[in-house]
Amino acid sequence: MRVLVTGGSGLVGKNLTDYLSNNNIKGNENNIYHFISSKDCDLTKLEEVDSLFLNHKYDTIIHLAARVGGLYENIKNNSEMYFDNMTINENILECCVKYGVTRGVFCLSSCVFPCNPKSFPMTEDMLHDGQPHYSNKGYAYSKRHMQLRCDLYNSKLNKNYICVSPVNLYGEYDNFNLEQSHIIPGVIHRMYNCKKNDTDFNMFGTGEAERQFLFANDFAKSIIKILLNENIKGGVYNICEDNVNYKIKDVIYNIAKYLEYPLDRIKPDTKSLGDGVMKKTVSGEKFKKTFEDFNFTNIDTGLESTIKWFIDNYPNVRL
Repeated sequence: MRVLVTGGSGLVGKNLTDYLSNNNIKGNENNIYHFISSKDCDLTKLEEVDSLFLNHKYDTIIHLAARVGGLYENIKNNSEMYFDNMTINENILECCVKYGVTRGVFCLSSCVFPCNPKSFPMTEDMLHDGQPHYSNKGYAYSKRHMQLRCDLYNSKLNKNYICVSPVNLYGEYDNFNLEQSHIIPGVIHRMYNCKKNDTDFNMFGTGEAERQFLFANDFAKSIIKILLNENIKGGVYNICEDNVNYKIKDVIYNIAKYLEYPLDRIKPDTKSLGDGVMKKTVSGEKFKKTFEDFNFTNIDTGLESTIKWFIDNYPNVRL
């Protein structure tokens, strides 16, 4: 295989590099993985993407690249999230078809699911069953459109394009930027600053909303397992430990434990932009049935590892 990996310098891309290296997958002369970042190719420009595919003769893709952000970044830049991600995904898929890429894994997110589903947990076939939450509708619709195109190409052109939908990701190499990060890296960085400055920690919400979390190394592992399983021809796979939820406030208290930050200085905030959707549980049953021996990293181990990595690498992490 000649595999293009977009988003190679991001959270998942870095963990994917580590997983391939640690398992002697990357570097095999029969399996060439080419990681690119925005420095190598501007995926919003079709001419650059076309040149990339023309020059490297890929037959497989792992498409991770996207413009991403946390709750407040999405609210602030919903239109930009939509247009940038639509452009990136359209360019990638157009060149995949044009240059004969027959197999690929395309990254979605659990946030693209409806905000008011008919039932929980949400299964893969419920992806389009209602509006996504207003806070991230731009990002969500761009990802839904990508999944639809993958499905159509599978049917019309006999492609094997598979979409994977992870729950909230965290781990080593995460983006800890205070304005753009997701829940866990944002909390880690803010609480680290609060401890350093001897100030209270503000939750940015009540902490009652429930979320599922996925250690990025587990996601990297799942991508490769799906990619190399020739029995999987297409479709969508939720990637998560089946039906395991955590209240955000409980995750915050766990982070405080590993940062040695006093719990009585954690304050709820009902004056902020709020909690987002209160629950968006998805089912991991389909993935579990396909990979029965897959073991997910428990959140305590994952948080401890992530926080240690953050402290050891600060201030040279992505801020």
